[in-house]
Amino acid sequence: MASTSATTLSSLQELEGGAGVIPHEPSVLAGRSGATSSSLGWQDPPSNLALAQVHYIVRHGERTPVRSRLQNADPPIPTRWNMCHAGRRFRAAVIDLAAVPTQSFPAATNGHDDLQGTGQWVEARGEGDRRIRARTEHMQVQRAVESTDKQDRPLQVDTGECLLGELTDLGRSSTFLIGARLRNLYVDKLGFLPRHLTQQQADHVYFRSTNMPRTVESLQSIVRGLLPETSAAPSSIPDNAPFVPLILTRNGTSENLLPNTFACSRLRQLDSEFSKMAAALHNPRLVKYDDAIAPHCDGQPPRVDGHPRLNGVLDTVRASVAHGLAVPKAFHDIKMMDDVERAVVDEWFMGYNADEPAKQTQFRRLAMGRFLDDLALRMGSKAIKEESEPLKLAIYSAHDTSLAGLLSTLDVFDQRWPAFTASVGLELFKDQTKPKNGWFGRGQKPHYVRMRYGDKTLRLPACVREGDHYPGHQELCTLEAFTKTVESLRHPQGYSWEKECDEGRPARSSK
Repeated sequence: MASTSATTLSSLQELEGGAGVIPHEPSVLAGRSGATSSSLGWQDPPSNLALAQVHYIVRHGERTPVRSRLQNADPPIPTRWNMCHAGRRFRAAVIDLAAVPTQSFPAATNGHDDLQGTGQWVEARGEGDRRIRARTEHMQVQRAVESTDKQDRPLQVDTGECLLGELTDLGRSSTFLIGARLRNLYVDKLGFLPRHLTQQQADHVYFRSTNMPRTVESLQSIVRGLLPETSAAPSSIPDNAPFVPLILTRNGTSENLLPNTFACSRLRQLDSEFSKMAAALHNPRLVKYDDAIAPHCDGQPPRVDGHPRLNGVLDTVRASVAHGLAVPKAFHDIKMMDDVERAVVDEWFMGYNADEPAKQTQFRRLAMGRFLDDLALRMGSKAIKEESEPLKLAIYSAHDTSLAGLLSTLDVFDQRWPAFTASVGLELFKDQTKPKNGWFGRGQKPHYVRMRYGDKTLRLPACVREGDHYPGHQELCTLEAFTKTVESLRHPQGYSWEKECDEGRPARSSK
């Protein structure tokens, strides 16, 4: 089996802002859509506007391909990627019943309260209301991937080998950099967040990830870059209260950070319908690339619904190029790759721009409506409560489909596949001039929402009308106009997401 041990540093071009802070500059072939620079694209707003709240949605960092493809290409893409060293040693949380003796390891003490250790006491409840008092501890653990040959026999372990779809060392570095850039802007430049966040200020920030290892680990790296105090000794922090970040995840049935086809049958049905439409539209256009691509795909022609699927080929090429791996020369044809990308983008995101208005709105509502509701609710709460609403910065670790879905729903998607660590930022500003009667009540100061994709400031079509944006600045959408856009997605009969999703659900099993 082919293997690779390319390092993180070889895929990053130069230092940024000092030693140990590494930039991420994806090549054209790897994809640039939504990528950021050191400034995060910040532009000073009009002087009477003050920053009130920030939301950042970030695609996870670089990862390995989600499946093994192009192993017989020329040159072949490795099946084993030795690029995941950072996550192989860690501390695991375990329950320690240290007061329970064994023959070879007697209990350390006769009573729980005398046990030595750094963990916390917990009480586990079992059958018949039986209770066990135990202590949580951290155990040093090493982890490695065990690969097998064609006879299912274990191969020699490479300690840095990656799983399919795993965040690599490069991905951890680039997401750390996103956190450092957020700190440079919102802490160092703007003073929006305190230089040292304490546990008493935990409600200033909100961190959430989808429940996938690569997004959770990406968020951990972002938080470390944003809040270096998470590594500081207590004595170096004011009040000796080190900040311990809380990272939230949701169950798959309630996840709204991505188009949730897992939990929504109607969305899954629509998604399949538009995927088939994309195949019918693009497959005839891809025939001209058969001779270029098929030799690298075991003779299979490039098709949206082919084997391998076209999106899988693009994913493998993008992941390989991002990590500095050689790919077949055919994939350096920019015109061909543009056509491949366009076909894959349509396969995944055509539903957001469906010709039938009812289907378009339903697709947008089921895919991203709930998350947009969350964003509008948090910003609306800040506008109403002002300082009594403590949240200042929210970071969401998500996926390419999250960013593309959000942008498509607001009619500002560029129809290019989002890069690794691509981001969407939403900034809420408060007008510090005299209050006026507005959407959120009498005497409320006007608030404005500015949105960026990577470094690019966006102008939302819903906010171009006079009165729906700050005078002379179409990029500063009134919070009222933004909220109305979100509310326009809601079901006309007030159906819940769960009820509308059931439209496409087959008969339930009696089991």
